[in-house]
Amino acid sequence: MEACIEDIRFNARSLGGIGTTLTFPEMDLTIDLGVCTPAALRTANVAFTHTHADHLSGVSAYLGVRRLFGMKDPRFLVPTASAPAFRDLVSCLGALQGRPFEAEVVDIEPGKDLPLGNKLFLHPFRVEHNIPSQGLAVYRRVEKLKDEYRDLGGPEIARRRQEPDSDLFRVAQYPLVAVTGDSMVSGMDLDDPLVKGAKVLFVECTFVDDQRTPDYAHLGGHAHLDELGPRLEPLGCAAFVFFHFSQIYKTADIERAIAERLPDSVAQRAHLLLPEEADRL
Repeated sequence: MEACIEDIRFNARSLGGIGTTLTFPEMDLTIDLGVCTPAALRTANVAFTHTHADHLSGVSAYLGVRRLFGMKDPRFLVPTASAPAFRDLVSCLGALQGRPFEAEVVDIEPGKDLPLGNKLFLHPFRVEHNIPSQGLAVYRRVEKLKDEYRDLGGPEIARRRQEPDSDLFRVAQYPLVAVTGDSMVSGMDLDDPLVKGAKVLFVECTFVDDQRTPDYAHLGGHAHLDELGPRLEPLGCAAFVFFHFSQIYKTADIERAIAERLPDSVAQRAHLLLPEEADRL
């Protein structure tokens, strides 16, 4: 799926248990790499919500193809608890290829934001899955001239800016996109200002109807649609993109559940990242 929602451009592919890859080309960022897509190959930053196989399996192809075409060494942003094993993975893949891969592996965790470049920052937030996991949000950070200095001319602003105790500007943060990754609904920190204020929130929604209960979803650390509606309704997000559907569902099942089981205020903002039929087993 390639789309632009609320000025957030993305290329994405997702089927629960098979592969999930979310790429944001204008941010030079891919979140999770369960499938190595052409769009993901063009991004130098790959951040992981967690390291289950369906969110990780594209790493080998990604490393190999980027090196084959002389692209710059990538940066992998990995949950702190999983980073040592991820470094071992990159090392093993290099050994299998007969030549080490050059890649930076950076530990990330909630409470430690990371610059992506172009005034963009990656913000990990708390979620709850059955291995170390985190949600990931992206925001833009800019300096804004304080109201009391708006009447100053350009030369005076430039002069004062050179002073060591200059206090002309305040820092403003503009939430852009957030991705929950795999998580039980109760464990998603949807009260985080950079999550609830994101233009677009990508929400894991593995199970959608009575074929599987919320209790069943909890066994695997996943979300059920019936629990999401009340949690999403008060958020300020302009759009929700539901993804990571189980392959027990046909497209019609998913569309029916979204229309019938969500509060109207959420359903009106809902978009579906539906599985590609070729990915089904």
